[in-house]
Amino acid sequence: MSKNLYEELGLNKNATKSEIKSSYRNLVKKHHPDAGGEKERFLAIQNAWETLNDPLKKEQYDKTLFSVNQTSNFINEDWQDNVNTKKYNSTKKDNDIKNWIKNIYDPANRFISQIIKPLNQEIKKLSADPYDDELMNEFCSYIDLSQKKIEKVDKLFKSTSVPNSISSLGLDLYHCFSQVKDALSELDKYTQGYVDDYLFDGKEMMKEAKRIQSKMAEEKKFIIY
Repeated sequence: MSKNLYEELGLNKNATKSEIKSSYRNLVKKHHPDAGGEKERFLAIQNAWETLNDPLKKEQYDKTLFSVNQTSNFINEDWQDNVNTKKYNSTKKDNDIKNWIKNIYDPANRFISQIIKPLNQEIKKLSADPYDDELMNEFCSYIDLSQKKIEKVDKLFKSTSVPNSISSLGLDLYHCFSQVKDALSELDKYTQGYVDDYLFDGKEMMKEAKRIQSKMAEEKKFIIY
């Protein structure tokens, strides 16, 4: 029997938010591939954190912990009901996919890239002297601009239902920008107190978002419309 997300982090179902975060950090450091850990175990830990760290996703997961439909309940129910009940004819279905890719996925993916690609360079610049006001202000500006971009992605995603036939791509996009959003939150916390754990967590979440982004690029190659 596969582990549930709490067991993946070595916790019970009643674990507090701080216990979840503490366990996640310890496991990430222990199982990171760069430290000799297994990639699959590391990704499983990341997946558990992504759900249990988000209050809404955690609430849904808790309600369906022992349901055979666990994974299908992570998406907004209204959206899922909508895409599952609509009956598209062939032409309309193709147009829906084409329009979603063009108007939602492509611009959202561009925003995500604009956030992920500069991160290492921004951190490198700051590392010269994290306590230098000018360098820190530049890093804060990067975070502030990135948070505005990820909010645009969030609004874009919610503006149009994902066509049912490419729902897996829609779910990956949701997971990707959620990782970026959480990463930016961790990086912002780092700027407020110079706690290295926040910087580490933010970088790891961005790495996971980049991995999902690569997966989406492969998925897109096989979409026909």
